[in-house]
This record gives sequence, C-alpha cells and structure tokens, in this order.
Amino acid sequence: MQAPISRENMIRGVILFTLFTLAGLFLSFVWSGTQDFKNDAENLKQVFLQMQYKFLIGTFVCMLVDWICAGLRFHIFVRLVYPAIRARDSLRAVLATLCVSAITPFQTGGVGHLYIYSRSGVPLSGAITAGIVAFLSTLVVLILSAGGIMLLEPNSIPEGTTWISLFSFLIFGAVFVAFLLLLLKPEIILRLFNWLCNHVGKRFTSIAPFLERAKMKVGQLATEHKTFAVKLLLHHKWTCVFSLFLTCAFIGARIVGGYYVIKAFGEDVSLWDLCVVEMLYNFVVLFAPTPGASGIAELTKDGLMRKLIDGKLITPFVLLTRFFVVYCSAIVGGIIIAMQIAKDLRKGKEKLAKNAIQQV
Repeated sequence: MQAPISRENMIRGVILFTLFTLAGLFLSFVWSGTQDFKNDAENLKQVFLQMQYKFLIGTFVCMLVDWICAGLRFHIFVRLVYPAIRARDSLRAVLATLCVSAITPFQTGGVGHLYIYSRSGVPLSGAITAGIVAFLSTLVVLILSAGGIMLLEPNSIPEGTTWISLFSFLIFGAVFVAFLLLLLKPEIILRLFNWLCNHVGKRFTSIAPFLERAKMKVGQLATEHKTFAVKLLLHHKWTCVFSLFLTCAFIGARIVGGYYVIKAFGEDVSLWDLCVVEMLYNFVVLFAPTPGASGIAELTKDGLMRKLIDGKLITPFVLLTRFFVVYCSAIVGGIIIAMQIAKDLRKGKEKLAKNAIQQV
C-alpha cells in the first residue's frame, strides 16, 4: 500500500530544511558579530550560560496556546461539514500541516491537514473549504497589520524594508485574490483546470484517460466545495469572524513567546515594538520559496531585530524563537504523520489478509 505522503519527499524536505536553517543561522551569527569568530563564539556561549531559563516556560506555554488556537480555527469550520469530528483530530491536523509546511517550498502544508482529516472521516471537499477559509483569515490579518505598520512607519522598523514590504504586499494581494476565487468562484479555477487538462491530453495521449478521471473528480470536489462555502459564508458569518480572532490569538501567542525569550536574555524591549517587527516578519516570510522559509526566515529576523536587541543576542533569539514556533511543531507533526501512515499500512495489510482468507 502506497502512503499518501511520500516518505522520500519528506526525507528530502527535512534535509533541505536543515541545510537552509543551518546556513541562515550561520549567516545570522556572522552578520551579527564582530567578525572575530573566536570572541563571538565565546559571547554566544556566555549568552546561553547566563540566560534565565525560567522565562522559557512562558514561551513553552505560548507555543501550546499557538497550537490550540490554530487547531480550533480549523475545528470551527470542519465541524460544520462533519459534526462528528473531534477537537484532538483538528489539533493533529494543524500539527501535520505545520510539519509539511516546514519541509516543502513556499510552506505548502495543506496536504497535511487534508491527510489527517480524510483519515478521520471528513469529506475531502469540506476539508479543502475549511483550509481555504482558515488561510484567508491569515491573509486578512497579516495584510491589515502590514498595511497599518506601513502607514504608521514606527521607529522600530529598520531602514530599507519598505521595498521588501511593498513586494510582499503585491504577493499577498495576488494570493488573496486567488484564494478568494477558490472560495467564491471555484468554477473559474475549474475552467482553467479543464482547459489545461484538455491541452495536455491532446499532446500526451497516453495520460488522457487519467486526465479525464481527474477532471471528473475535481469537478465533483468543486461542486461540493461551493456548497460548503455558501453554507459557511451565508449561515455562519460569525464563525468566520471568530476565525479572525483565533488567527490574532495564535499570532499573538508567537509574539508574546518571543517577548519571553528576550526576557530570558535579561533585556527590556517594548512589546509594541516587538509586535511591529514580528508582524512584518510574518508578512515577509509567509511565501518564502525555501522549505519552511528556512534560511530566509533566520536572515529576515536578524535584519529586523537589529534596532531592538544587542547584536550578540540576535542569533540565540532567532534560534530559540524558531525552535518553539517551527522546529517543535515540525517534530510533533512529523510523529503524528508517521503514526497515521503506520496505522494506514497496518490496515492495508489486514485488508489484504482478510481478502486472501475470503478467496481461500
């Protein structure tokens, strides 16, 4: 039985994520230091030795709040299309998504929650709709936050980030329009998909039957998806509003977690300034092309934090915040996916054995 999520692709993603992360942390260490590697390494060692680790308990609690709020955001939509879904399955789904996001380019982690939800009995079209609406909530919150930051122009933003912000704003706008079309006008996307299948089928006749089956399946999913979408938007408007609050809650938990990390260093930073920097950071790295934004995320945070904390603290701050926000969720999510795949394989073997016995 072939696993829905390729083991080879996951291993490749983990390797690339690790390499890009190490490269980003190394460059962050180099740019934040004095180019005296021996002295900088000693300062880094002293930072970790002198940390007040009790504050990391607060960061750990914020990480759990992040997971719970993100899971609830999925859950409030999925239970509308599949009332029997359990909250713990939604938590598993969001952690699987965070894991897949960490090991795929552009953080395309949607297959993670689709896989877990499908194994929990949720209709695929309903899980897709829930994922689209949840992601739209993220886009709305980040776009409004970034727009407000650009208008206020706070002093905590380093110089030279304006063009990066504008570029990210354009990307966000394009993605937002695309997902809005997926939600409200899936028939437009369906027409494009059918046109592409017809064009490819004419050139490669050997795969034409497969493409015809794909067109039928996608057409069925689009019809069901639009039914669920209309149900959500017309009859559950307050659920959509609540998802915006949950989005703000899990993003806020990440920011407060970073604040506790700075407290562990013995530094005093305005929570507002940190909030501005972190919101801009999320806005910039969400569509970074590397797996889990690794490398780019470390360097971006390094550049944005220069006005807030001492240079020797930037690399440990980046490492610890990424550890609690990304690395932990990737590990736990990977364990959840591995356990589900093992369960699927066991069921597959049992089914084969049962069929064999019946044939005998």
